[in-house]
Amino acid sequence: MREKTYRTALGGILAALAVTLLFLGSVFPFAEISGPALASVCVLLIREEMTAGAAFTVYAAVSALSLLLVPDKESVLLFVCFFGWFPILKHLTDRKMKYLPSLAVKLLAFNLSIVGMYYIILKVFVMQSVADEFADYSTVMYILIMILANVTVAILDFAFTKVRFLYRNVWRGKLVR
Repeated sequence: MREKTYRTALGGILAALAVTLLFLGSVFPFAEISGPALASVCVLLIREEMTAGAAFTVYAAVSALSLLLVPDKESVLLFVCFFGWFPILKHLTDRKMKYLPSLAVKLLAFNLSIVGMYYIILKVFVMQSVADEFADYSTVMYILIMILANVTVAILDFAFTKVRFLYRNVWRGKLVR
């Protein structure tokens, strides 16, 4: 019984923290991408502490709550379409593959999800501010943005590896008793 209570409380606390980080990411204009990235650390910590199913449940709860509560939908969609499930994908690919094939799968998943997300933003939600922003870009600029985004995801993957290492070897002993 105590273990179930602990797991439920931890999931709720980290889900609330993730929603808060997404909300803060929408409040501060420069944090539009860092908010979802930091919120995904909460899913990473749930995955480290529990199962992939628990991490997916927290991801789904954060996605639903943030779609309802967070005003900046582009930031929320970044979490829903990529950052939220990235820690689960990272755990699976890192366990089953060597580094380069694992990174290639993550980058492919990122590119597909981002293209799909912006398709949803432009065609389903019809967010005119995003459409106006994209209208100013040339093809070269789109390519440059995608290259830089892929480099950023590779850096994020490396950073998550370090956060996971720190959690397992330093923080967990101090936080979980």
